[in-house]
Amino acid sequence: MMGFFVTERLVLRKASVSDCGEIYKNVWSDGSLAKYMLWQPLDSLGEAEERLKKVIEFQALNDAYFVCLRESGEVIGFAGVSPIAGEDAAFGDCGICIASAFQGRGLGKELLSALAFIVFDRLGGVKFHYSCFKENLASAALCESLGFSFVGRVRKVRRWDNLEYDSNEYELLKCDWKNDFAVEYREV
Repeated sequence: MMGFFVTERLVLRKASVSDCGEIYKNVWSDGSLAKYMLWQPLDSLGEAEERLKKVIEFQALNDAYFVCLRESGEVIGFAGVSPIAGEDAAFGDCGICIASAFQGRGLGKELLSALAFIVFDRLGGVKFHYSCFKENLASAALCESLGFSFVGRVRKVRRWDNLEYDSNEYELLKCDWKNDFAVEYREV
């Protein structure tokens, strides 16, 4: 059985082929979003179809989801977590993104809270690691607002364009997590 997560305004669910148009329009074609992300913006629906195939394969094996508006079902982003190699019960984000048109409404906070719920309540994690480009002040403020602590800065290289960037690294321990958002897991 496949499950999904529901918050007050969002649904985190696995991608399907029918999502291609919305994820392309709302996220993957938006170069302003890709500025602080590791993925390359796309120029065509054909490219989106190829990426979506890979995303569906990735999501089948990982705790990664498309983010949809609960009211309409529209795909407005993606998010996920994955185990950190060599660390027991520690998980890191494997990408968090909300479409530009839907930012500034508190959806990011609701989404990151849902990921913390997945890490701590569903996966039994004790540490949640989050990273963002140093220049991505909104992302830094988001994780800090949920109690993540800054633990350092790491120099990295984005693969698709060889951009060198500084990554701010944050952590949230289960003992410090305050679950302010209701998250429900449902089976299909």
